Amino acid sequence: MRGPPPLHIDLRRSPIAAVVVIAFLATATLLALLPGFAWLRGAAVVAIGAYAMRTLRVAALRTAKGAIVGVEVSPDGRAALLERSGARREGRVQPECYLGTWLTTPVVRIDAEHWSQAMAIHPDMLSAEELRRLRILLRVVGSKSQRRAEPP
Repeated sequence: MRGPPPLHIDLRRSPIAAVVVIAFLATATLLALLPGFAWLRGAAVVAIGAYAMRTLRVAALRTAKGAIVGVEVSPDGRAALLERSGARREGRVQPECYLGTWLTTPVVRIDAEHWSQAMAIHPDMLSAEELRRLRILLRVVGSKSQRRAEPP
């Protein structure tokens, strides 16, 4: 008997994630107004601005080459992250996933890599039904992985 098919979702652009970029720019403005060495403040403002632009392209607009534009999660705990460049990175869902009202953060341990990939999914990035199904699937898969990780 076969289980249910994997859940495939396509992520849209997120105006909520763009608010995070505004917070970066507010931080850079406050830092620019602080007393201290001008060159140090200038370097910090440039670094924060560059990180804000990267966050805008990767997380909010999803236009960067490495931005994740799709997620596929199967009931057995396998997941695939689909990038804008066409790359497909596969791994296993970790129990560290966060499932909140305004933010869902799946954590996937990519095969043959030594770190996990976490991504922020805001409610405006997919339909309410897709978000509900994703949260349920992540909760079920996370509880299975948690049981596997606990010692007997």
